[in-house]
Amino acid sequence: MSRLNRYQLAFFKWRRRQSNNRILPFGLSVVVGIVVGLSAILIKTIIFYFEQYAVYFAPKLLYFLLPLIGFLLVTFLNRTVFSKTAYFSGTRNVIEAIEKKSSVIKFRLIYSKFITTGLTIGFGGSSGVEAAIITNGAAVGSNLGRFLGLGYRLRTLLIGCGVAAGISAVYNAPMGGFIFALETILPEFTPTLLIPLLVAAATGKILFEFIMGSHLRFQVPLTDFAYEQIPLVILLGVLGMLVSNYLLRTYSFCFRYFSKIKNDYLRALAGGLALGSIIFLLPPMYGEGYVSIDALLNSEEQSLFFNSPLAALPSTVWLNLTFFLLITLAKPLSTGICVNSGGEGGYFAPSIITGGFLGYFFYKVMVLLFPFYGLNQATYMFLGMASIFACIMNAPVTAIFLVAEITQSYQLFVPLMLVCAVSYFLKYYIENLRNVEQPKAQGKAFRVDRILLNQLSIRQLVDGDNEPVTIDATFRSVVEHFSRSDKDVLQVLDGAGNLKGIISLNDIRKRLGKTSDYDVIHARDLMQPAPVTVGLDEPAAEVLDKFDEYKLWTLPVVQGNKFKGFISKNRLLTQYRTELTRVNRFF
Repeated sequence: MSRLNRYQLAFFKWRRRQSNNRILPFGLSVVVGIVVGLSAILIKTIIFYFEQYAVYFAPKLLYFLLPLIGFLLVTFLNRTVFSKTAYFSGTRNVIEAIEKKSSVIKFRLIYSKFITTGLTIGFGGSSGVEAAIITNGAAVGSNLGRFLGLGYRLRTLLIGCGVAAGISAVYNAPMGGFIFALETILPEFTPTLLIPLLVAAATGKILFEFIMGSHLRFQVPLTDFAYEQIPLVILLGVLGMLVSNYLLRTYSFCFRYFSKIKNDYLRALAGGLALGSIIFLLPPMYGEGYVSIDALLNSEEQSLFFNSPLAALPSTVWLNLTFFLLITLAKPLSTGICVNSGGEGGYFAPSIITGGFLGYFFYKVMVLLFPFYGLNQATYMFLGMASIFACIMNAPVTAIFLVAEITQSYQLFVPLMLVCAVSYFLKYYIENLRNVEQPKAQGKAFRVDRILLNQLSIRQLVDGDNEPVTIDATFRSVVEHFSRSDKDVLQVLDGAGNLKGIISLNDIRKRLGKTSDYDVIHARDLMQPAPVTVGLDEPAAEVLDKFDEYKLWTLPVVQGNKFKGFISKNRLLTQYRTELTRVNRFF
């Protein structure tokens, strides 16, 4: 373990003087909320200026080349300056860091994704800013915890606080950020998580709104929802499931297609030209897409045709329906091209935008079929957003609260619950039908097990009392060591304390009766190389995987190559069972 710096020493001295350990997470959640709130302001500002100046200086005839410029810039940065963090892509990697890397996230991720995502979206990339803010929030929480020398539990909690604050700030949705962190990032719900997450989410939202004002709130008048429209809500939920399945298949297709192009710059060139062509035909595909949603909510649908070659066609009901169907289907394709060919960003915002387009298309069709219902376009756009988001992000509860907050449509809670329940249930049901003969996916319960395991410290489970055996020790000396030990394995070390091998009692059992060999054979003749070793700071879940893979009950623990002791599977599982019985497993 590295030596503590003076700041960590001062922090630990202060912490020992506190009688209530709950004060610490509360205070740190405020710090994380402030830092991530400022980060959200920064990335929104970066995207705003990139969009303003990129569009302002680009001739309209070259407008479709803007995504290409952005992709090439991002590819260059990811191959040079940010090459060590280019792989990191948001929620999936945050969860992986929690499960497999002891909640350690590289410091550079605090700012690297801001730059690459800002370039991508600012130059017209059809993705979302949330991957960058989730990465930033998680990196802020992780690195603050590491700087203060906090353990795995509190580092993980601070990662959740950072994610909650980021989503809360960017979307002005504190409950959405809070529930998203609980539903997707953190392993389990416990009452002790509530206050730090709520404080972080509230802090990020207050700071962002204080400086930037109300943002991404679609404040449009809503008519009272009539319950005779419930069949339409159910139908929209079914369509939401189908479209979300189309989204996932489109993303997968784009990944497979662009992964065949091995040269990064050629991939960026192909993707940039493809996306630019789509934007040239369908301008609403430029950037995140919230401007188009605002226009539709305010009954300004003709503005979406602006700069499109389709504007030259005669305006008819059927042309309009075809156009809105096209942009609904084109948004996933644009996002898949963007994210898989050289751009950066996430699927969070594209799922909301696609859902909004789907809801508007559905509204237009229903008005033609049922003009007597008196439907409201905003209602069905909001329901479409929630339906798609619930399926794509596997977060139906987040979808309900997030859409209600960013649209200020709290009176739609019942239809929001219904449309999310229908779409998510159908998605879950169909996936189970497809995978009926396949092994079940490792879901959240599996994650909880691994994360609880990782809360155990290998340092505290190591048994370092074994008396070492040197490589020159005789067989007699080895037998004497076994007679003084209660273990069935001994370590063989050189003079510098490096592990050279291990001797198992089972390996020498047949030789015990040959007393003539006791002073002839040496430890180097009896030992076997250790099939696998354990690092002193290795996550406990990875250690348990090694026990299962090699079918062993005892493993040597090393730091570098220096032997530190043995760890037993029995002791690891016993400590895990103790952890399961704790009332507050997260603090």
